Amino acid sequence: MSNSQKLLTFAEKLIREKMDNCFSDLQRTVLLTTLQENKKTYDQIADECGYSPKYLKQDVAPKLWQLLSEVLDKKITKFNIKTILEEQMRHQEAAIKMLPMTFAVNSLPTSEKGNILLVDDQPQNLKLLSDLLEEQGYEVQQAINGVIALQAVAVGSPDVILLDIYMPELDGYTVCQKLKANPKTQDIPVIFVSALDEAWDKVKAFSVGGSDYITKPFKTVEVLARVENQLKVRQLQLRIKYLEQQLEEKNQQLQQILQKS
Repeated sequence: MSNSQKLLTFAEKLIREKMDNCFSDLQRTVLLTTLQENKKTYDQIADECGYSPKYLKQDVAPKLWQLLSEVLDKKITKFNIKTILEEQMRHQEAAIKMLPMTFAVNSLPTSEKGNILLVDDQPQNLKLLSDLLEEQGYEVQQAINGVIALQAVAVGSPDVILLDIYMPELDGYTVCQKLKANPKTQDIPVIFVSALDEAWDKVKAFSVGGSDYITKPFKTVEVLARVENQLKVRQLQLRIKYLEQQLEEKNQQLQQILQKS
């Protein structure tokens, strides 16, 4: 994979994790062309892609740089995007190396099936769930408490979090509240896994933003079914956002054609 392709993949990952969003096809083309330093003008890109230069200059490109500015928390233009993405990649790689071994190895999602973060203060529970999920092809990372879990999510967002309730320092309810209060992590599905089986405990879990609840001792079939269900929901949400972007671009293109006719 070329350096420009790596930077594009990295940028797409940041958009998905921090904004729960994705690039449109035209935005991806503009960004990749910029990263390749082909020196193409917006007019040339628009002509090659079959869009009007005005639409690309006044709509597609500004929205692309604005989206990247929000994700990277810096003013992004076509002139500085490559340098800033390279700096961010180096920074993230360095941060991963400094994380505790409980999750540093698997901090970035590499599994096609999904990346699952397990949060529990009991090592035996982590091992049991980890073995179960890894056997099914999931990429698994572990956190022994809520503080470490939040650090792990800040470095690389998992697709689903399985979260224990009673833990030292930060309990599961507080961890979930912090995740849901952050726009960059609020859409990550949280499945509570707890020995508490009272209706009040379940109501509180859902009230702080939990997506599902599994009672210990859990059944293998139930865990796998609930994890798979949350992954499907998340993938559908991302797909809908992508299709909405595509529809917006087609509508803009149609308006450009109608204005010329």
